[in-house]
Amino acid sequence: MIRPAVIATAIFLALPAWAQVNVRLDLERERYLLYEPMVATVDVHNYSAGQIQLADQESTPWLRFEITRSTGERIGMVGPGFLAGTMTLGPGQAGAKAANLVAYYQIRAPGKYRVRALVRAGNLGGSFASRECTVDVVAGRQMLSKPAGFKDESGKEGLRNYSLIEVLLGRQVWLYARVEDQSGDNIYGVIPLGEWVTFSAPAAETDKEGNFHVLQQAQPRQFVHSVVSPKGVVLRRESLSNYNSIPELKRLADGAVRVVGGESLSRRAPRPPAANTP
Repeated sequence: MIRPAVIATAIFLALPAWAQVNVRLDLERERYLLYEPMVATVDVHNYSAGQIQLADQESTPWLRFEITRSTGERIGMVGPGFLAGTMTLGPGQAGAKAANLVAYYQIRAPGKYRVRALVRAGNLGGSFASRECTVDVVAGRQMLSKPAGFKDESGKEGLRNYSLIEVLLGRQVWLYARVEDQSGDNIYGVIPLGEWVTFSAPAAETDKEGNFHVLQQAQPRQFVHSVVSPKGVVLRRESLSNYNSIPELKRLADGAVRVVGGESLSRRAPRPPAANTP
């Protein structure tokens, strides 16, 4: 069984003896595909006898993350960084905040990263930190790439490049779709498509609207059809069986893409496993 990676327990940093605050950092997994959203949830528990005020001061946030590479290089923020708003915790109370680290920090290359959360309690005059955790960011293996033209809401034409990427998550192999512009400078989404059984090759097509269709075998009797837009949004995700016929992805003469064969199943395709890597 795969167990989730939970990083808990706080480190005490230069605070008055009477102040007791616990900070816990929680990440779903220890391995992520490059540019995949990496959501960190920070739980703050007030064990002190007084009230704690947590508030951003102008451009200085009360919650920030210290991220370093295995080489010791410190990772900088993107723009002004994450502003968490305000939080007031009375004695015995707890609160939580979540942030996508990839959106706020320059995690732009494969490798191992060390992460910890830092909480500044202004009215206590000090800071608290979570324990450090290690995250492995991987490039994955690109299986195919397809360009597609599209028109946005205003009618302006654009180009997208879709990539289908294979990633090992724990004991499972997952497929991801990456959406970027033709230069590769702007990435609009890295979307998990679900588990893939490697003995069956996935199929991928683009339709006349510029959407990306992927049909993959997720289980011996189950296939998943996903549709991703040029904005990196999942438009459709459907599970199908192959009990009576094998589903196939077909591009029609009018440019539409359809699944032919198979039988629709009601249950939704799963999210990536919250798993420790081997």
